[in-house]
Amino acid sequence: DGERGIVQYRGQQIQDLYRDREFEDMVYLFVWGHLPSPSQKSKLRRAFATAARDIPPGVKEAIQAFPPDTTPVPMILAGLCAYMGSDSTKLPTYMGGNIYHNSLPLVDTGIVRTLAAYSVVIGLATSHRYRKKFTPADPDGSWLSNLLLMMGFVDPKTGKPNSIHVAAIQRTWVLSADHGATNSTSAMLLTASTLADPLSCLISAISAGYGPLHFGATEVAYKVIKGIGSVDRVPALIDSVKRGEQRLFGYGHRIYKTVDPRVAFAKQILEDLKTKSELLDVAKEIDRIASTDDYFIKRNLSANADLYGVFIFIALDFPPELVPVMMMASRSPGLMAHWREAMTSADLATAADLYWPNARFSAANIKAVKFVSMINGEI
Repeated sequence: DGERGIVQYRGQQIQDLYRDREFEDMVYLFVWGHLPSPSQKSKLRRAFATAARDIPPGVKEAIQAFPPDTTPVPMILAGLCAYMGSDSTKLPTYMGGNIYHNSLPLVDTGIVRTLAAYSVVIGLATSHRYRKKFTPADPDGSWLSNLLLMMGFVDPKTGKPNSIHVAAIQRTWVLSADHGATNSTSAMLLTASTLADPLSCLISAISAGYGPLHFGATEVAYKVIKGIGSVDRVPALIDSVKRGEQRLFGYGHRIYKTVDPRVAFAKQILEDLKTKSELLDVAKEIDRIASTDDYFIKRNLSANADLYGVFIFIALDFPPELVPVMMMASRSPGLMAHWREAMTSADLATAADLYWPNARFSAANIKAVKFVSMINGEI
């Protein structure tokens, strides 16, 4: 509810889920409509780990074919394509038409495989880019712990993910686990309406999400913060934004007409981490000045939870190119829930073509039309 600043998932208040719910809990809630029992959660966790250890031949080679300095998202997409190519029997068109539509047992198996594959390709892409040894998933590990393990983000003393970092990421992920018909979700649903497999749909969502006006904005914001360098240069950035010379990523939200209700929880995560760095000081100073400046106040522009997600990943010492990867991973349970629901529908989604011969439009009129195809017309 953007007017009142309320966030619920399947009727569950976000403040209740934020405290101690893990990735498996969120998957269960979104996909199957309720929080799991301890045995259900344990079974799902083991299913993820087992699937993540079953890496098809060619996936690793597809990712390692890229130069190591390639940004991770293209490698992740290539890895998911390699997963698709490893078993054509999971592709509806190859199998003659339908596999998943109204076949919920196959849908659920596909969701587990897709989410496991996603963690694997993130791990392979990250370890390749940063020249770390790839460690296979722990059969007893959680989805998030195994993701960090495969990425090589571990405590050098124990060889395992830092439990404080795991908790901070999980709480951050709860804040952005789903957000309705976002651009990436809509892209996924367009693909799903053709009855495509879940990997194809996830690829569509990631491709849309990496744009600089969606999850890619988190990487851009990180680089802007890094480029400022010191707190004393923040006022110049704010002045530049007010003159319309550049965009302040992470400010404002298409849904919330009040303060983003998720920000208070994100601030608590930052406080709990107790991290100190000049980069984080710059980020906080941007928010401090912008939150008290009439330019932003009059336009109802305040920091959103995605920007605070950037702050959190700065505190956890993640490089900028991995922030959108981690933020998109948080959205994956919601995406799979949307895909599952799409597999019970038979509606092919298409854009509407509106035809006005020899029509002329002003810029204001054009903005009012979502999809316009002009034939023999002028704009």
